[in-house]
Amino acid sequence: MNTLLKSLLAATAITSMGAAAAVLDTSGTEAKFTFEGTIQPMCKTSSGNNNSVTGLKLDSSQQTQEIGTLDVWCNTGENATTEYTSANGGFLVANNAKGSKIAYTLNIGDTAGIDLQTGAYKHTKATAAGTGSAGETQATSLKITPQSNGLNDAGTYSDTITVTVSPN
Repeated sequence: MNTLLKSLLAATAITSMGAAAAVLDTSGTEAKFTFEGTIQPMCKTSSGNNNSVTGLKLDSSQQTQEIGTLDVWCNTGENATTEYTSANGGFLVANNAKGSKIAYTLNIGDTAGIDLQTGAYKHTKATAAGTGSAGETQATSLKITPQSNGLNDAGTYSDTITVTVSPN
């Protein structure tokens, strides 16, 4: 009985191996496999290690001041398009009872004097972007120039700029 069981298992194993390795079309000498996948163009951004900027100089000097750096990476090998919007419509707004405002302009790298009071600003195909599989980013400096006159109402003034990045 033991010999019969061993013979049956051996016959089953040989039959299974032969069935798995069977080639139905014997006319060809090669096999081809076609396959593809798509990686969509994309960009990623962060504000790096930037913290909220406190202590802006809001006097009559209208000094241009850095508010941070924008770090961008894209998988397209091209510069990114970035869009900038202001939570306060291009104004620093005070926390006082009047909600006093101070206008400002934005500098993006070498592009200066951008007025967000007219709405979103699109920096088309211009923001430097890192590339490659290691994810190294390129940094762009962001600065504002408050249009204060030194006689503005007392209060702490602030705004938030949101940057959306997209591939070209």
